[in-house]
Amino acid sequence: MVLGPDGPRVTPRRSFELFRDSVRGRSTPWQQWEIELALRFRLVVMELVISRAEQLTELNLNLERSNDDLDAFAYVASHDLKEPLRGIHKYAHQLSDSAASADPRDAQRVEGLIRLTLRMDSLLDSLLHFSRVGRVALDLEDVDLDELVHEALEMVVARRSEKPSEVVVAPTLPHIRADRVRLREVFVNLLSNAFKYNDKPTARIEIGWYRPHAVHRKTHWPPGVTEHAIFYVKDNGIGIEARHAEQVYKMFKRLHGRDEYGGGTGAGLTIVKKLIERHGGDVWFDSEFGIGSTFYISLGVA
Repeated sequence: MVLGPDGPRVTPRRSFELFRDSVRGRSTPWQQWEIELALRFRLVVMELVISRAEQLTELNLNLERSNDDLDAFAYVASHDLKEPLRGIHKYAHQLSDSAASADPRDAQRVEGLIRLTLRMDSLLDSLLHFSRVGRVALDLEDVDLDELVHEALEMVVARRSEKPSEVVVAPTLPHIRADRVRLREVFVNLLSNAFKYNDKPTARIEIGWYRPHAVHRKTHWPPGVTEHAIFYVKDNGIGIEARHAEQVYKMFKRLHGRDEYGGGTGAGLTIVKKLIERHGGDVWFDSEFGIGSTFYISLGVA
């Protein structure tokens, strides 16, 4: 049919054109064996999914039990080892009094023993604290970050007094939902490291934040972190070499000699990472060796 000036009319000139029609939502009838095969395939897939889900659930439960057992073991071991260590330290002090008037080499050995007991005591304290971090439930509340940062700065006043320093804090840090005590510990550790690992005449520390969805990425950041506020502690310290990027969060891993930069156990950043993960967040850093580092934290519950 062709619509012309006199209305629709049949024209033989178009009778040999192909007729085309698009049909949606319909098909040729399914045969019974096809329906049975599809239902059987559906059952096999469902059984496989349920089986895998049960295996993963059991695996997660086993991992959770293993982590709890490991935390409990670390707590008991570190707690029970401190008692005999105190006895060794006490006897070493008594020996030092008599060794002072005897062979000088004996006096040096006793002094070395005392130093080792003090170091072991510090390591046990760090292990005990790390085990508690994984076991204690978070007490979430509304936290004034301005107030919390200034409390953290007061707690590292001993580090600040070691050399001239300049601390710049963003004028309006926000309120966030977090565990106040644990988050303050995070900032204390980051600030302490910023002052400690610094070889410049004047240590310069900057504390600031980025609003959610307002971050211009300069480096590779973890996915999804820009959905939340991002806080940072920036320093002009010694920096971290790229080859050590994966080691800074390892327990008792120090990138320098035991007595360099004031010593320490190498547990601070391990605890920071654990605390931030307990908040459902991320911690990462940018660093240029010899220039300084910037540590970023994003709290998932913020």
